Amino acid sequence: MIEEQFVSFDTAQMLKEAGFDVPVYKHYTKTGAIWTSAMPEKHNDKMDYMCFPCPTQALAARWLREAYHYAVCVWFSKDHEKWFYAHGNMDNIVFDTDYCISEYIYDSYEEGLEAGLQEAVKLIKK
Repeated sequence: MIEEQFVSFDTAQMLKEAGFDVPVYKHYTKTGAIWTSAMPEKHNDKMDYMCFPCPTQALAARWLREAYHYAVCVWFSKDHEKWFYAHGNMDNIVFDTDYCISEYIYDSYEEGLEAGLQEAVKLIKK
């Protein structure tokens, strides 16, 4: 069965710091445990250090597109049989398939998307 992929604890912390404000059902506690609420909730108040919103990777990527006009793209290289990501402002994103160095190579789409989300959040926070 295919299941939704939720962001990691580290990514959830980064998203909260960047202002992620979409109500979600799942949340991380400050120790990294996940709990699910009956109704979607926002826990984006920076003073609320007890929990972090835990969106799906797809929702986090959509939030970046809609809130910051910033996209993360993941693609498969048949030559390398690995996944890669690119990211950038949607007005001038560069999708360079020749930019394939080992630190940007992933075994799964989800690993590549998670890494791309983290890099994007780092850049929008600057």
